[in-house]
Parts: sequence; C-alpha cells; structure tokens
Amino acid sequence: MRLVSELRRRNVFRMAVLYLVAAWLIMQVAEVLMTVVGLPAWAGGAIFAVLVVGFPIALIFSWFYEITPEGISLETDVDSAKSITHVTGRRLDFIVISLLCAAVILFAYDKWWISEPPEKSIAVLPFVNMSGDLAQEYFSDGMSEELLHRLAQVSELHVAARTSSFHFKNKNIAVADVAAQLGVRSVLEGSVRQAGNTIRVTAQLINARDGFHIWSKTYEREFDDIFVIQDEIATQVVDALKVTLLGDELARLNRHPTANLAAYDAYLLGRQKMARRTSTALQEAVGHFSEAIRLDSQYGLAYVGLADTYSLLGRYGALDGRDVLAKAGPAVERALELDDQLGEAYASLGTVRLGQQDFPGAEQAYKRALELNPNYAPAYHGYGLLMRWGYARKEEALELHQMALELDPLSTPINMVVVEDYHETGRFEDALVGCQRIIEIDPDYPRAYTIMADLYWEVFAQLDEGVRWLHKAVELDPGNPDHARWLGMVYLDLGDPVAGEFWMREAMRLAPTQSDSKWAAVHLARYTGSPEEIIAAAKALLAVSPNDWLALSVLRDADYQAGRSDAALRRYRAAKPDLVDGEDPEVNATNWGWAIEVANILDEVGERERAENLLNKALLAIGSRPRLGYSGFGISDVEIYALLGDKEKALNTFATAVEEGWRSSWWINTETNDNLASLHDDPRYQAIVADIQSQMAKQLARVREWEANGELASIPKSLD
Repeated sequence: MRLVSELRRRNVFRMAVLYLVAAWLIMQVAEVLMTVVGLPAWAGGAIFAVLVVGFPIALIFSWFYEITPEGISLETDVDSAKSITHVTGRRLDFIVISLLCAAVILFAYDKWWISEPPEKSIAVLPFVNMSGDLAQEYFSDGMSEELLHRLAQVSELHVAARTSSFHFKNKNIAVADVAAQLGVRSVLEGSVRQAGNTIRVTAQLINARDGFHIWSKTYEREFDDIFVIQDEIATQVVDALKVTLLGDELARLNRHPTANLAAYDAYLLGRQKMARRTSTALQEAVGHFSEAIRLDSQYGLAYVGLADTYSLLGRYGALDGRDVLAKAGPAVERALELDDQLGEAYASLGTVRLGQQDFPGAEQAYKRALELNPNYAPAYHGYGLLMRWGYARKEEALELHQMALELDPLSTPINMVVVEDYHETGRFEDALVGCQRIIEIDPDYPRAYTIMADLYWEVFAQLDEGVRWLHKAVELDPGNPDHARWLGMVYLDLGDPVAGEFWMREAMRLAPTQSDSKWAAVHLARYTGSPEEIIAAAKALLAVSPNDWLALSVLRDADYQAGRSDAALRRYRAAKPDLVDGEDPEVNATNWGWAIEVANILDEVGERERAENLLNKALLAIGSRPRLGYSGFGISDVEIYALLGDKEKALNTFATAVEEGWRSSWWINTETNDNLASLHDDPRYQAIVADIQSQMAKQLARVREWEANGELASIPKSLD
C-alpha cells in the first residue's frame, strides 16, 4: 500500500493516463496526415513503436523527477516540506481532462462527420481512347462501363456508380482526390487502342492512399476477344482486392451479355446517348437499343436499356405515361425471360410496376434488384420514388435516395431526386442549395433549372426569377413539353396571358396526345376561354385520363350551374367510390385532395355529415405536410375551413398562406375555385387578392426590363 501511495504522490498514475490519451490523439492525427500527405504505410508503425518505447520512459521520469518552482529536479533532492507534487497533480488533471475532451470531439467527428471509405471499394474511371478517332470514344467508355457493371455484381465490393466515375472524364485530377470525392479506396483506370481488328487494353488498379499500383496489365488481342479481356480484368481486380465471391457471383462476374460484337457496339452507343438525358438523345438511344436487339434478339441488357429509356422519356415529359407502360413493360419482361439474374432488369421492372400503380409488385422488384446487384444506384433511386409517390413516405424516400447518392455522389439525376425530396419535405433552402450543386456538377442539366424555377414560383413568391430559370431550361432542352408548360403557367400567374398562351400551346404542339397537354388545354381555357371551351377541354382530358381531378372539378362546377348535381356525384363515385360511399373512409397522405373535392359534392347533394367527416380527416392528413412546394397543400386548409362554414378561420388562414409565400396558380385558385365561393365577396379576401395582383404587376415589370435588356426574348418565338 505504501508503494501505491508513493506512486500517487509522485503523479505516476496521472502521467500514465496523460501519456496514453496523448498517444491515442497522436495516432489519430498521424492517420489523417498519412491520408492527406500520402505518407508510406510503414510510417504509422514507426510512430506507434516510438510511442510504445516512450511510455516506460515517461513513467520512469515521473518517478525519479519532480517539477519545482526552480525547474526539474531529482525527487531525492527536493525537501518534502517544499514539494509541490499536489499542485503538479492538479495541473496534470486539468491537462488530462482537456485531452480527453479533445479525444471525445475527435472520436465524434470521425464517427459522425468523416465517412471513411469501405476497405474493399473501387471506382472505375473512363478508359482513355487512344485510337486517335473521337468516334471510337463510346467504345472506350463502354469498356469502363462493362467492367463497372461486372464488379457491381459482387456483394462484398463497394463500387462507385457510372455517372460519378465518368464525371472525371478528360479531367486532370489526382487519383487521391478522385477517390476522396467518390468515397473509395482504390481506382481502376486504363486505356484502349483499336487498330483494325487488333485491340490493345491497358488496365491498372491503384491504391488511392499511397498512389502505388496494386496490379496492372496490358492485353493485346484480336477484337473478337474483347469479352475475354473484360473477364480477365474483372477477375484480376477481385483477386487483387482480396474479395470473397459468394454463391454464383463468379458466374455473373464472367457472364457475357452477347456474343454479337455489332449488337454490343449498338448497345454501347445506346448507353452513351441515354446518359445525356435530353429528349433528343433519349430518342436516339431508343434507336440504338432497338438495333442491338435486331442484331441479337437474346441480348437481355439491350432490352433493359430500351425499357429504361422509355421510362426516362416519360419521366422528362417526352412520352405519355400510357405509352411508357405499353413500350417499357414488354421490353423488361423479355429481358427477364432471357436472364432472370439481371439486377438491372428487376430495377426496370420496379419502375414499370410503379407506373402501373402496383406498389407491392414494385417493392418486390426493387428488393430483388438489390439482392442481385447491391451496388446498383438506380435501384435505390427507383425504390425511393416508390416510397415518395406510391406510399407518400417522404423521409424513407430521402433515406433511400441518400443511399443511392453514396454510390453515385456526382450523378445529376440522383442529386436531383434528393433535391426533390428536400422540396417535398419542406427543406426548401436545402433544395435550393442542391440545385446550385447540380448546376456546378453539370451546368447543362435542364431539370436543375426547372426545380430552381419552381422553388422561386411556389415557395419564395418570386415568379420573375422563375421565368428566368425556366427560359434557361427551355434553351437547354427545347423539345421537352414540361419546360414549356411550366413556363406558360408562370407567365399566366404573372398576368401575361399572351406569353402564357404561347408557351402552353408550345407544350401542346410538342406532345399533342399526352394527357399533360390535355391538362394544359384545360388550365389555359380557364384563363382565356369561354365556358363552352373550358367544358370541351375538360371532356377531352377525361377521354385520355378518366379520373383526372381537374377535369372532374371543372365539370362539377358546370353541373352545379346547370342544376345537375347528381351527374357530378356519379362521376366522383366512379372515380373514388371508397370516399363517396365508404362507411368510414380512410383519408391519408395520398388522397386528402380527393377528400376535399368529394366533400364538396356530398355537401351539395345534402350529405353534410359525411362531407364534414371527410373534411376533418383531410385537415388531419395535411397537418404534417409543408404548405408550399409542388407537394405542399397550398391553401387546402383555407378550402376546408370555408367548406366547413368557418369563414373567420378561413380568412385568417388565407392571409397566413399568402404571407408565407403561396402563389401557385393563384388567380385560378382565388377566382374560379368553387371551394372558396363563400369568401369571394368578403372585402378582406378581395384586399389580399388585390395585393397579390399588385405584386405580380411589379414582377412582370422586371421581366419586361430583362426583355428590354436582351436577357429574355420580348416576343416568344416558335421552337421549330
């Protein structure tokens, strides 16, 4: 016990704790510096060895020496009456506590802020085209993409997605920086030289931490051996990274998608065009994938590419939803008939099932896709859209999309869906920053500009800025009817019916048979048409979209005026029988808007109690949603209070909504919305509407200034 007391008096225990905490901090800092500076791997071991040797030296020093006011002295030379070891102990306690705090902060930072790349992770960079012919660029890109596709089948291997890897094409960026941005430990790069029927492929696997080669090899073969070369490279990479292959992963790793080189060539061209994401490029991709299928009718991945391209054409507004299902559905089913082990095909099937509103089937398909290809970012992408659109589970959608973003951090479409999730969950500032980030990654990506415009239009009440951004989107992708339609809607809200009508009709011209174009015709007619024109447009919309809420509400109002409430009730019963006739209908995040519309007609036909039940349930359903944005409830709460007969609360809520920034389709929603009929004659209501109109006039004046300065076209010109 006397020895223990003496160890305490001489602060030996405190020195041991101090040394161990300080040594841990030194090792953590050394690890960071090794990564940043690129120190060799042996440096860490050397630092550890020095710290181990220093530990007993520090304890011995603490036993034999004491710090005094005059300096460091041998403990035996210090008079016990003048010893200040207790003061030194308190100082050491303070230092230990400070270092422990630093250690906790460093640990938290490392755990929650620093995302260390997985040990077995890789990015496949675009192979360099050394053929001297730019027309062969797609082939060298295809080599990289095929290798990436094969490696992504391996469950133990984390593989950065194609979009992010290809972001670094033709850029002189250090391997360590590429790996840091993509979150990987190793990088595969190489080159392809094609001359006649001879092909020379060089591949090298690089450790991103120290820049040294893990493995490299050059292949010079006949062109017919291209698939054999890909087999060898993929297998060598897996071996070099010491990855364990599970189940049938080896078979999938070396599976050849086709034996027809011409079909493979057409497929690669299709992938190249599909990656550009413009309407024109997607149409070209359809042609290339179709050619690949013509050359090899057993080419499963070509069918997948065709299905995905049709889905993208629908996603970007260039193809009607019915046509997407009619074209993409058979293509993906054929792909699965040919190869039921294609994870990509199941992801495509999930997209088709989502379009068919078969949500359980879509979820099953996405889960199977991720079982077969755990590195396939589009599967997480589609699964997230299912959560968002199918189940209205917005936070789960965001989680899935962030998982996709981890695999493909520089993908503009995946960054875009994360932005959309932010938008739908009310994180509007994050959405705006996300749009700016996308524009930094790819300034030619049009949808970033449309979402930016929508934020200014539907959230920030700056419709003039919305016009500016939408003009940029139209400039980048003039064949997309969505851009023209949105631009027309914003112009109409600004009070410019001439420009509004031009752009709405431009959308109709670009896609005359689409249901969205029929919808645009109804929307435009409500601004500029006669009652007969409005009704005719609504009936045309119902012909292609039998349960469209806009068409039903327009015809309902017409029926009211003609004393035909029963006819309106029949339409709503056919569209939403559960809400019209259900004993205790469920109102949730997917049908609350319909509940308000059904309540209107139920009230009209004397079913007041049922109407109030629906309205109260709808009010609860929107309670957790944002007011603004394209998934916000807008002024639906105002409509509910007005229909419930609480005029005072309706007016107060309306004032709040406008103050918060609500402006979306404001004129139609305030002037022709039958749900607000009880408010139309109120002076307070009219004053709020007049104030919005005054703000729009000022913003339209700024648009006119931009037109005068040449920033925007003053007279709309046809896109022909």
